Amino acid sequence: MKKLWIWLAVLAVAALWIAGCGNGEDVGPGELSGTITVWAFNDEFDDMIPMFEEAYPDIEVEFTKIPSDEIVPKLEAVLETGVGVPDVFVGEQAWVKRWIDMDVWENLSADPYNADELAKDHFEYVKDYVRDAEGNLRGLTWQATPGAVFYRRSLAEEAFGTDDPEEISALMKDMDSFIEMGRTLKEKTGAFLVPGVNDIQRLFFFNKKQPWVVDGKLVIEDIVLEYFDVAKTLRDEGLDGKIDMWTGEWFTGMNENVFSYVLPTWGLFFVLEPNAEEVSGDWAAAHGPASYMWGGTWVGIAKASENKNLAWQFVKYITTDKEFLKQWALDSGDFVSDMAVVEEIVGDYSREFLGGQNHYAYFYEEAKRLGESGWAERVTGYDEDIQNSFLEALQEYVVGNKSKDEAIEYFKELVITQYPDITVE
Repeated sequence: MKKLWIWLAVLAVAALWIAGCGNGEDVGPGELSGTITVWAFNDEFDDMIPMFEEAYPDIEVEFTKIPSDEIVPKLEAVLETGVGVPDVFVGEQAWVKRWIDMDVWENLSADPYNADELAKDHFEYVKDYVRDAEGNLRGLTWQATPGAVFYRRSLAEEAFGTDDPEEISALMKDMDSFIEMGRTLKEKTGAFLVPGVNDIQRLFFFNKKQPWVVDGKLVIEDIVLEYFDVAKTLRDEGLDGKIDMWTGEWFTGMNENVFSYVLPTWGLFFVLEPNAEEVSGDWAAAHGPASYMWGGTWVGIAKASENKNLAWQFVKYITTDKEFLKQWALDSGDFVSDMAVVEEIVGDYSREFLGGQNHYAYFYEEAKRLGESGWAERVTGYDEDIQNSFLEALQEYVVGNKSKDEAIEYFKELVITQYPDITVE
């Protein structure tokens, strides 16, 4: 009988150990070994993974980089079959809600992860964005992505007599002021205020007071109707360049006759700096007519993973390890999600591309504004499709194919076609 009890005790301990290793028990870097699979579209993982593997030398990461326009269908395919699901995969701002709605990520608020405590210093909005209906965290991120209006200093000096970011911010404090800037620019420099009318979409979409869909009904707020009017004014007065985003002409304008680009944190590193080298140092970041964010990547652990503890070490490290986040911020300039880390390094930054401006101080101020706005609570899984439909209708109005009323009705028709279950009045 004594031997039986000893064996039962051994089996119980073993079972607890296996359960802990399989489901996220917090252990030291030297106590775990194995391999995890990670799927993402981000170039950042090329640098993050070696940093993790140096900290956790016995955990190997098999990384599959998938183009951003292919990763969603590929993930949906493996999630549907349950075969080949990676241990860790990402969700981007435009579609991360899909993974939460599908319930394919682990609940990181629950034991053994307890991520709310680990991420207590993160900006609230980056956490709120990935909470499920019960308020549980389903993902974490290493970054926050507040936006700016990046502008050319030389054009500002010529048109307004100053290139100072604070003074330029004051000149675009609201949309009427922004339009007036465009008129002055056109008169004094011949430059376009923005490349095209789609570039300013987030200044409107992120400042709605309600979700697009409330109680099953489409909500069209005054601020998005104002977007029709602003876009039409810009186009009719020749204040935008009639340039589509992400085209060759759009990038070329950065070095030539476009005054400003509405871009977030990553837009500085991955869009402006590589494509506006000819005018490096001639840029600055200003607070635009409204605060907004754009993009951002969250990482979660697949419910189907058989390596949850190993996967958790990876997710935890790249999103909550303060030493890693500080080093990542210093090496890359990326604006991290942890306010304590930001506060530690914010005073020491200077970005040569921005004429020496401290972009970290700027983005910290914007991130705090976003946190106060409560916008994350207004986001739904419908947003990306509805906003794309809105932009399609907007173009019809701007180019003169439809009146404003006709464009609004066209927008409603597009929404009904995509989502017949939504009530559209």
